[in-house]
Amino acid sequence: MSSQILLSGGNKYYSYSGEVFGDVSVPATIQLIFIPNTGLRDSMVVVHPFYGDPASRSNEQQLGTKVKLNDVTIFNSQRAADNNYGSVENTINLFIPRQSKLEIISLNTSGNNTQLRGVTVIGYYL
Repeated sequence: MSSQILLSGGNKYYSYSGEVFGDVSVPATIQLIFIPNTGLRDSMVVVHPFYGDPASRSNEQQLGTKVKLNDVTIFNSQRAADNNYGSVENTINLFIPRQSKLEIISLNTSGNNTQLRGVTVIGYYL
């Protein structure tokens, strides 16, 4: 899990989870990014989820991404397995009000709990 890191100019921030793997004990959700306070300015945020090859390509076994802002789900997607392995899911663009809590969660499945997943976030202060 990663938190917010300010870039040297002070007008952008980033966060990345790195590659996250699981095993048979992985829960239904995995917190990838948690930023408890996005700062004193509003921001535009770009979220880039990515996935590795799945153990199962069944449509019932796809991984997904959930984005929560101040404990409210604002994005929730589990795409068909054919569309989310070895690639980046569609980029998610968000407006984030100042001093918000941002959380990005991987939605897990029992068939693909060992599948690689991760996310990169970059925020641009307005």
